[in-house]
Amino acid sequence: MMQYFNRVLNKARCFAMTLPVIAALSAPDAFAQDADSGTGQPLVYGPKIGLTSSGFYEGFLNGRQHTGSVTGVAVGGFASYSLLDFLDVSAELMYMQQGGTRVELKESIVDGSLITTTGNVKLHNVEFPVLVRLGMPNPVLGIRPQLVFGPSVGFNVAAIQSQDITYFVDAFNETPAGLETFARTGSGTENVRSEYRSMQYGLNVGLGAKIPLEGGSNTFFFDARYRYGVNAINNGYDPNDLLRDATDIRSNTFLFSIGITL
Repeated sequence: MMQYFNRVLNKARCFAMTLPVIAALSAPDAFAQDADSGTGQPLVYGPKIGLTSSGFYEGFLNGRQHTGSVTGVAVGGFASYSLLDFLDVSAELMYMQQGGTRVELKESIVDGSLITTTGNVKLHNVEFPVLVRLGMPNPVLGIRPQLVFGPSVGFNVAAIQSQDITYFVDAFNETPAGLETFARTGSGTENVRSEYRSMQYGLNVGLGAKIPLEGGSNTFFFDARYRYGVNAINNGYDPNDLLRDATDIRSNTFLFSIGITL
């Protein structure tokens, strides 16, 4: 009996001595599986690019669009930290083109004739959004839809207005009508940075998707969100403008962007 017990004890000792070797050999596979699943990398970062569609609006109460919209680009980078499988917090640093279209109608101080200016204003901003990304607990076909929301701060570095200026001039013509109105139009570009405020604040809300790529080492992000301008971005208004009935103009923007983790 004692001999049998000693043989069992010796086998147990041998098995115990082999456990560290087995653990050392299996550790790389375990770490590889953890990296493939993404659980070993809660903090990810990468580049981002997108398109914008922006317009000027006359404040929150009436919400009227001032005139038209302009299209621009957005490019930059992001960093995202995963708090839970379905909850991320991200920060972005983006160069973003925003703006809108404005129309002005004035009287000439020389002869009182009308002058119409139609300008496409493109605001060149550096945007810093901080976003919460709330996704579904379980992915659908490997894709995790997300609700994206959060504030942003923008700093305006330039404002360029491409404009058409039309002069309406009354002149005599050799016709029975006599006095007639003639229109002359000229085009140009003007730096209107002084007409806009440097700091521009916004609130963002939209939908996104988080798509792990094959192999699990990279993740693809897609966003479609709306940025509402919180503060007025214009430095007052021109009292000589016959069309201007609002003192506050805000810039609201649709952003469609894609990004990938490195």
